[in-house]
Amino acid sequence: MGYISEKFQRAYQREYEKEAEKNALIWMSTKDYLAECLDIHEHHHNECSLQEQVNSWLFMLRMKRVPDILGYKTAILSNNMEVLHSVLLQSAMIKHVTLGVDSGCDHCINIWVTLDILAAGMFTRVPLLLPEKLGMSDNGHPVIITITNLVMALWYKRSDFEVDARKKAEALLVTKQAPGDLLIIRYLIALLDGNVAEAGIQLDLYCKNVPRVREYGVTKLNKMFWPHAHGLYNLAVAVWGSEKASAIPKPESDCFFNDLSEWQIKHNYRHGQLFFEYPMPIDIINTIISATPPECTLHQPYLDTDKKYKEKRYLHAEYFEQQMTKIVLEALILPANSGHATSDGGG
Repeated sequence: MGYISEKFQRAYQREYEKEAEKNALIWMSTKDYLAECLDIHEHHHNECSLQEQVNSWLFMLRMKRVPDILGYKTAILSNNMEVLHSVLLQSAMIKHVTLGVDSGCDHCINIWVTLDILAAGMFTRVPLLLPEKLGMSDNGHPVIITITNLVMALWYKRSDFEVDARKKAEALLVTKQAPGDLLIIRYLIALLDGNVAEAGIQLDLYCKNVPRVREYGVTKLNKMFWPHAHGLYNLAVAVWGSEKASAIPKPESDCFFNDLSEWQIKHNYRHGQLFFEYPMPIDIINTIISATPPECTLHQPYLDTDKKYKEKRYLHAEYFEQQMTKIVLEALILPANSGHATSDGGG
C-alpha cells in the first residue's frame, strides 16, 4: 500500500477502539500510557535499589507494557512515516533488550526479533542476535531453524552456510507447515538466488496471507500493519543494496506500507527521537531501551548428564539478562551520559 487512505485510517481507528475495549495493554493516548507507567513506579519501586528498578522495568517491558500499537495508530492516523519508523525503532529496541527468557532453543529463537530489528533498519544489531561464530542453528522448531539458517547464509555470505541452509529448506518445503512460514522460506531462497522477480512474488504472497494468520495473541488489528513484512524487505536492502532491492515489486496488500519502505531508504534508516520519551521519575526506561545489548551466547547445561539432549545448545538467557543489567547500570552511573546510554542506529 502506498499513501495511507482515509478509508484505511477509519478502518484502523475502528479496529483500534474495539481492541482497546478488551485489551488493557492498548492505550487510547500517550497520557493514558504514561499514567500506567507512573502507577507501576509508585506501587512497585518504593525503596528499590537501582538494580532492582532496572530488573523490574525489564520485566514490565517484556510483559508488553509498551506503546508500539499506540504508536502505529498515531503514525497511521497522521500519515507520518517518520513517526512510524520511530515506533518501529522503539518496539524493536525493547524486544531486543528484554530477550532474557529461557526458550529451550538455540539462537534460532531470536529470528522473530531479528525481523523486528530489520524492520527498523538496525542492521548493526543482526550479528548480536545471530552471531556468525555460533554457526548454523540445530535446536528448535524446524521452521525457525530453517529460516534462521537461510538468514545467516544471506547475511554472512558463506557458501558452507548456504549449502546447509538450502538442503534443510528444500526438505522442509515438501512438508506440511503454515503457509506463511513456507512463503518466508521461498522468499529467502529467492534472495539467495538473486532473483528479484521471484522475491517480489513471494513477498506479495506472504503479505496476502497475513489476514489468514492464526497465532495466539495475533488480532485483526495486528494484521492491519505487519512489521515482519518490512523486516523481510529490509533484509533484501541489507544484503543486496538499496538499488537492487528497490526493484522488488512492492506487495499490494494493505499490511505493507510502500511509503514507509521508501522513507526508510531515503533517510538511511536514521535513528532519531523515540516515539515515546519517558519523563522523570521513570526516565530510567530511556536508558534501558537505548542501551546496546550484548551478543547472545549459547550453553550446554546438560553436557555432563545422561539426558538424551545433553549435547544440545541452548540460548543462555540468564547470562544475557545479567549482562544487560550490567550494561544499563554502567550507563546510569556514568555522569557523562546524563542518564542516557549510547544507542546505535540503522544503516
